[in-house]
Amino acid sequence: GVEAQYEPIPDKQTDEGEDEPEYKLPEKPEALDYVLHPYRNTESFFTKLVKHYGWRFVVMMSVMYLLVKGVLSSTVGLVRLSYCKKSLKVDGPSCQTMGVIASTPWAMKGTIGVISDAIPLFGYHKNSYILLASALGTTSFLVLALSPLQSVTSAAIFFMVGNLEIAVTDLLCEGKYAGLMKSKPKSGSSMVSFVWGCCMVGGLIASCFVGPVADAYNPEVLFWVCIPLAASVAIPTLLGFLQDEQLPPENRGIRLDMIKVANVV
Repeated sequence: GVEAQYEPIPDKQTDEGEDEPEYKLPEKPEALDYVLHPYRNTESFFTKLVKHYGWRFVVMMSVMYLLVKGVLSSTVGLVRLSYCKKSLKVDGPSCQTMGVIASTPWAMKGTIGVISDAIPLFGYHKNSYILLASALGTTSFLVLALSPLQSVTSAAIFFMVGNLEIAVTDLLCEGKYAGLMKSKPKSGSSMVSFVWGCCMVGGLIASCFVGPVADAYNPEVLFWVCIPLAASVAIPTLLGFLQDEQLPPENRGIRLDMIKVANVV
């Protein structure tokens, strides 16, 4: 793993004292104030976000929720039908079965969370798992782009691995920003709004190009787009932008108590 090379912004500077007020129109607004209101409001929102979480963490969440859960996840979901029809040449029920298998990782998020909390990988609860998931996802999309698969089962497995990356990275990043929100109550719901805004914009971007490209070309072309998207989350993670601290060697053992509690629940 790679340790963060910076100090996170102390909570004392972000959540103690007066919080920065949200932008509002002047008491007697002029026409220019109305024109500039969207820009000023957006600027105020991002200023508050960076103030509470730091620009590195905001960049990490941007990559994760705009590129990975936004564009990548939507692309994977939208391309599946065209891939089934034009590449695999299978009927609707088989395509549905493939979709069910491919979406399995989303039902395993609870188990994934327990594993990451109980078993620190190379001393990290999150960083190492994100990097591993990114490597697996990137490899799966590379195989889908290069190999002319004929089996629905094989294709479903590679789609499942791609979804596994998205589910793992989403879960671990979600856990991190939820913890930071709890420690920074004055940040309000700004991070949640930002995350879901990124997801919606990413989904909109994917919906604009997936259909036309899949209709005009072989659907495998879109998997080449998925490869850099799947790999993108590894860059800010390697740079330590997630702020996941490495555990000391004496604390890197397996937490059997957490696994037992999870099994009982």
